[in-house]
Amino acid sequence: MKPTLSKHTAAAPTYTASHAAKPKPSSSTKDCPPTRDIIVWVKAPGAPAYAQELGNYNLETCESTFKWLQRTSPTDAGNCTEAAWASDNRGYNVDADPAPRLKKVQMFVGPAC
Repeated sequence: MKPTLSKHTAAAPTYTASHAAKPKPSSSTKDCPPTRDIIVWVKAPGAPAYAQELGNYNLETCESTFKWLQRTSPTDAGNCTEAAWASDNRGYNVDADPAPRLKKVQMFVGPAC
């Protein structure tokens, strides 16, 4: 027996997205220096020292992370913030608790340093 073909025509597919070209995201990133990682070590009164790894500048303003740390780190008694190039501290574990001090420190802020 031969199959019967429907005489109904399938509806044309509908599209919910526009086929117009999508706008490219605007880039507010300036011509910042090449990226290097920095390790920041922090000690505050009553808390174990900790560390974290950051980029070396703010992508929006190109402000150096070292300058930002100097401007924003606490300067009260018992506080210390140190920063160094990650490449000068190979093998450093930022997850260690408490975090060990850095080698080849580039900058520090605070009276407990």
